Amino acid sequence: MLLLIALSFLVTNPSEGAEQADHRPNILLIAVDDMGYSDIGPFGGEIDTPNLDALARSGMVFTDFHTSASCSPTRSMLFSGTDNHLAGVGSMGETITPNQKGKPGYEGYLNDRVVSIATLLGDAGYFTAMAGKWHLGDEPEQDPSRRGFQKVYTMLNGGASHFDDEWMMYANYTPIYRENGVRVHVPKGFYSSEFYTSKLIEYLDQRPATQPFFGYLSFTAPHDPLHAPDDWIDRYKETYDAGYDALRHTRLEQLKKLGFVAADAKPFPRLKVVPAWEELTTEQKKIDARRMEIYAAMIAYVDHQLGRLFAHLKNSGQWDNTLVIFFSDNGANGLQMHQYGETDEAWVERNSDNRFGNLGRQYSRIASGPAWAQASMTPFRMFKLFVAEGGIRSPLIMSGPSVEKPGTRSDAFAHVMDLAATILEASQTAHPGTEYKGRTIEPLRGKSMWPVLNGTADVVHKDDIAVSWELFGMRAVRKGDFKLLWLPKPFGTGDWQLYDLAKDPGEMNDLSALHPQLHAEMVEIWKGYSQETGVILPSPPVF
Repeated sequence: MLLLIALSFLVTNPSEGAEQADHRPNILLIAVDDMGYSDIGPFGGEIDTPNLDALARSGMVFTDFHTSASCSPTRSMLFSGTDNHLAGVGSMGETITPNQKGKPGYEGYLNDRVVSIATLLGDAGYFTAMAGKWHLGDEPEQDPSRRGFQKVYTMLNGGASHFDDEWMMYANYTPIYRENGVRVHVPKGFYSSEFYTSKLIEYLDQRPATQPFFGYLSFTAPHDPLHAPDDWIDRYKETYDAGYDALRHTRLEQLKKLGFVAADAKPFPRLKVVPAWEELTTEQKKIDARRMEIYAAMIAYVDHQLGRLFAHLKNSGQWDNTLVIFFSDNGANGLQMHQYGETDEAWVERNSDNRFGNLGRQYSRIASGPAWAQASMTPFRMFKLFVAEGGIRSPLIMSGPSVEKPGTRSDAFAHVMDLAATILEASQTAHPGTEYKGRTIEPLRGKSMWPVLNGTADVVHKDDIAVSWELFGMRAVRKGDFKLLWLPKPFGTGDWQLYDLAKDPGEMNDLSALHPQLHAEMVEIWKGYSQETGVILPSPPVF
């Protein structure tokens, strides 16, 4: 009998020193920077994105997913699962006003009131790695290597040249790169999208085979300055010669055909500062079309790099157990290069090689501008920086072992805060609640999307639960299909307006007079949110 017991012990227990494989799913989180809602194939775009198309066919597309209106506030909510005003990025660090400076929630980096999901996943036994943009703090103690990532190559700032020159994006601005917390410089031949993808693959290959991974691939494309590799730069030549008005119409019809917007949906009008395409000179059309050609090439090249990464995971037997999450950090960017802080047209001209033949190549410095940004955000109002739908509506694709019905779409409202809760549930990792290693932290405000993914629920947020925003003094509340919006003049009326997004995705028909009680209720919801999260409206106004 003793011999049988001993033999049984040997069979049911690993030998000394052996490790058992951890079968929890890998998590691959992919963020692109300033990409529009309707740019990629699964969302009606004409840009070639075969790998994202395939990802959508194997997973679920979310048509009503929302972020903040700018980079770092979104990323603070992504990693904390709570509101950006609680996580330290109540405003972008670059735009904090005197009355906000030094106040809780306006540190300008991911603060210690939150714990990063990368930290929690590392604690739970995941191998954590990232490559690309961070934008959640520049100081060594704010580095992603100190916020949970075991392997990391990062560009700490908001944007930079996509080539190896490490050129500043605008005046008085120097991009900083670090690897595993140590200052580095990019190698010769660097192009951002290729390098970050290769670096993440390198890191994932270094992990112990028994560990699941959390990989964060944070592209800086298609953020300006618009740059593309030489052999990609002409791939969309003449594609946009019909202009931005025609592209908006084509994109809208595709979104209607897909059922992403109502058949009678009207787009927000072209901005008054943007001339009709027909009013441009031949030379202006040539240059403007070139901007969009380069922007499209950047997105297509991102997709190409994702194809490399996906193929690597498939060839190494990891793909089937990997939850892939792809989204854009905010709406398309409508700024021109001379509109950044401490920058003007003369500075851009003096410091750039913007001859037509060099556009999109090293030392050029151009952006797509408001007309193409409106096309990318069809049919929504405005673009990046605005809490109108054009600034905060993002394409989201999720694919992996949790998706019960591949090739489907969800029209459920969801928010970037929900991704943290989703990732934690997928990885069977508990959030610590209000205390982590002796310090008080903010609990999750986001809700897990897991029930929608596995087919046990149709909604993430119940219609009677509201979600609110504030950035640069602009404000919004979402409750069911209704959205309350406050934009300053001349972008809005300087007062609260109420919209039914199901019928009016362009936010043009104010329903405040028809629903005064709902209007008043949602104003009070925003006031409560403001008090809960410590919102401090900027002074002087940013806009």
